[in-house]
Amino acid sequence: MLQRNFDQAYPATDPVPTSVEGWKAPTVDLREMARILRRRWRAVLAPAAALGAIAIIYALTATTLYTANSTVLVDPRRATMIETNQTTPTNIGTDDATIESQALLIQSVATVQRVVDRLKLTQDDEFIPKPGLLDPIKKLFKSSGGPGGLSPAEIARANAVDMLQQRMKVTRQGTTFLVDIAVSSESPSKAATIANAVASAYFDEQVRAKTDANKIAAKWLGGQIDDLKNRVVVSEKAVADYRAANNLSVAQGVTVNDQQITDLNNKLIAARVQTAEARAKYDQVQQLAKSGADAGGLNAAVSSDMVSKLRTQYADIAKNDADLTSKYGPRHPLVANVRAQLKDTQKLINEELRRIIESTKHDYEVAQSREASLQDSFDKLQGVSTTSGQALVRLHELQREAEANRTLYESYLARSKETTAQESLELPDSRIVSMASVPLFPSAPKSKLILGLAVLLGLGAGIVLAFLIDYLDGKIKTLEQAETITGVPALAALPAIGARELATRAKRGRAELGNYDPRTMRLLPPSLQPPLMRYAVEEPGTFFAEAIRAVRLSIQRARKVAPVKVVLVTSGLESEGKTTFAGNLALSIATLGIKTLLIDADLRNPGMTRALCPNADAGLFQVATGEVPLEHALLFDRSSGLSILPSPAVRDVDVITELMFSEQMAETLERLKSHYELIIIDSPPLIPLVDGRALAELADRILLATAWDRTPREVVQHTMELLTPVHDRILGTVLTQVDLSKIRFYDYYRSSAYLKPYGVPATAGATR
Repeated sequence: MLQRNFDQAYPATDPVPTSVEGWKAPTVDLREMARILRRRWRAVLAPAAALGAIAIIYALTATTLYTANSTVLVDPRRATMIETNQTTPTNIGTDDATIESQALLIQSVATVQRVVDRLKLTQDDEFIPKPGLLDPIKKLFKSSGGPGGLSPAEIARANAVDMLQQRMKVTRQGTTFLVDIAVSSESPSKAATIANAVASAYFDEQVRAKTDANKIAAKWLGGQIDDLKNRVVVSEKAVADYRAANNLSVAQGVTVNDQQITDLNNKLIAARVQTAEARAKYDQVQQLAKSGADAGGLNAAVSSDMVSKLRTQYADIAKNDADLTSKYGPRHPLVANVRAQLKDTQKLINEELRRIIESTKHDYEVAQSREASLQDSFDKLQGVSTTSGQALVRLHELQREAEANRTLYESYLARSKETTAQESLELPDSRIVSMASVPLFPSAPKSKLILGLAVLLGLGAGIVLAFLIDYLDGKIKTLEQAETITGVPALAALPAIGARELATRAKRGRAELGNYDPRTMRLLPPSLQPPLMRYAVEEPGTFFAEAIRAVRLSIQRARKVAPVKVVLVTSGLESEGKTTFAGNLALSIATLGIKTLLIDADLRNPGMTRALCPNADAGLFQVATGEVPLEHALLFDRSSGLSILPSPAVRDVDVITELMFSEQMAETLERLKSHYELIIIDSPPLIPLVDGRALAELADRILLATAWDRTPREVVQHTMELLTPVHDRILGTVLTQVDLSKIRFYDYYRSSAYLKPYGVPATAGATR
């Protein structure tokens, strides 16, 4: 059953509370989100199905491509062939920017042009642009000579380069020095060939760049060497000319004057030493002469061989003298002879000593003379050196300049020879790690990935679309929404009855159709009445009947609180099911033994009269105006005990409107109240017509019928604004034409699933 579950209905005068103390911020309701997705599953699946179909079409029609990969190592520390003893850093840095720059160089126009020319891709159909739909329009805005005046061959080459760049992808492996070159082609072998050709062209480009740089450097060094050579010649000639002009001859790295001064200085020092030694010897001799001492102690005498021999001879003679004297006496002739020899020997010794003394004096005088001569020569040379001192300063300056020019010239010359040698020995700073092999499987289109992404994207878009549709959907879907918008209780929800079931029930009356006489029977028999008008009493175990009983219970409770005689059943717009609801409600109340009257007050469009008594000739209008008595207009349903006051169509619209606001209508209702316990009025819709608003002033309670999933919230709000003067008389709202198969996705515990455990049968379909 679809109805409110409460023990005591809201008082008619109290609106539904919309806020409570301690209100908390709304949170995400996962169950509500799941219900939204379930009830909007078509919106969720539609984008996924559409994108999936597009992905399948693309996968079937797209060109199949194969991708081959070659890997290159960018090695900045690779050794050159000239310097094999040590690893010399190249001109490539080791930072990330340099590696990324090399990756960009691989896919540069210069490298790709090498590949295009080497493999003749300009003649390959795969790299020739296919004509497009917009090409004729583009040609209108191009000059006849091609872009920038290029020849057809140059245009073909540029197109091939552009297409190859689009088919090529160069990526670096993380933060390593490895760079992958991936090339896609329609042919697996061609993809591998192009990938390897790109790597080779990259190496050639590196070598070419280095060779060109070396050539430029060699040419520049050659010019610098010629200039430096001339500067060296000029500076050395200036040194020689200045030395010759200032008599600054050089021997063994120094000038002749300086060499002479050095030699004379050394000789002068030696002469002074020699003079000092001779003077010392001479002074010793003078001292011995003054003191009268024996000159034999002189060093020269001691070292003289002659003096040594004479002294030895003297000693021998003196010994012999002593022997003879002791043997023969001092007067013996032999002794006298020996003593004469002794005197002669002493005389010879003295003469030799005098000669040595004279020689010492002579040596001293010679040393003095030599020292004086050397000192004189040294003084003369020093004078010359002082005169040429300033010239030497300038000479040294010229020599330093000449030496600097010579050093720079030798450095440039060595660098030039090294650069010339490297021109034919340049190696790339990179090397290939793995050659590209022929791929076995296509790389594009990735059908599964594209389809999966399309489905996922479609599902995501579908979910967003479902939430957006649900958010923008302003139609009444649940009893809670009806309560929130109207501010009055939502009493029940009438399910829609399946079209098949209604058709089956309609067939039952065909047998009695022949017994029906429209001239004698103003009220159709139950079997000929529309099945939906009597559904609550003929199918008491359905949700529909249970909902009618829920509304009936609310009316019974209201009658206990206050006198209730007239209940107005109305709606905001037409076709919201109020007539069906009013007829079934009146039948359900009448079956309880309550004397009930059902009035069709829609004089402009009397739907109930057409359904129950299409041949009625008198009704509410005639009774109110006094044209016919009440007894002649009333119809009686014997099966339920329900009285019906029909309303045949009235042509005069102005009279109808005035009747609803007249005292005659009020008096008619007062007269009917005295004959019936409860009067159910089927009212015209409130928004398009004013008749229903006039009847609302005469009713004790008002029931508002709202079509499920059809009536917008704005319509319900406007309807409640029209009923503001009689708001306290509104008993509640009823949702009509509810699809049980869908409402459970909005409000599960008020839907059919709540009563399934109790065996209450549902209606046979959802078609309304």
